[in-house]
Amino acid sequence: MPSWITPLISALALAVSLSSFFVSWRMSRRTINAERVTAWIELAATGSSEWLLATVSVKNPSHLDIKVEKLSIGLPDFRLGDLGQASVDDGMGGRILPKEITVKDHHTAMPFELAVGAGETSMGRFLIYQPARSRKRYAKVAVMYWTMEPKPRWRILPITVRTRLDF
Repeated sequence: MPSWITPLISALALAVSLSSFFVSWRMSRRTINAERVTAWIELAATGSSEWLLATVSVKNPSHLDIKVEKLSIGLPDFRLGDLGQASVDDGMGGRILPKEITVKDHHTAMPFELAVGAGETSMGRFLIYQPARSRKRYAKVAVMYWTMEPKPRWRILPITVRTRLDF
């Protein structure tokens, strides 16, 4: 048997084991990413030019329930507002936003209760304040949540949302 066959067989065995390791690593990353919690924000105009109605949607494809506890927004131009505080009674038992929105408390981080079951998507609404003088086009909102497992873990999910069109 020639002397070059043994190193060749060893090199081929090493290549097969490395490719097997790479495939298993890719599959584990794909599985982890498939169970990753995602969130997005949709904005709607209000009667006031400085307030935006935001709807946050949280999709939880994992096997664990999660509980959103807090929202925060980047400084210096943006603030959060509680939708319940700004809403008024419409006379028929419902709540609507008035034309002139007045929110007593502006927050950079605000409590926000939203439970999302395993494999579900839930939505919650809040207000985003951006002064008329502000030229920023994007806001960075962080959704902070707990995983509901025997030992809960705290997670932060960053979201970038476009608040103004290009000038």
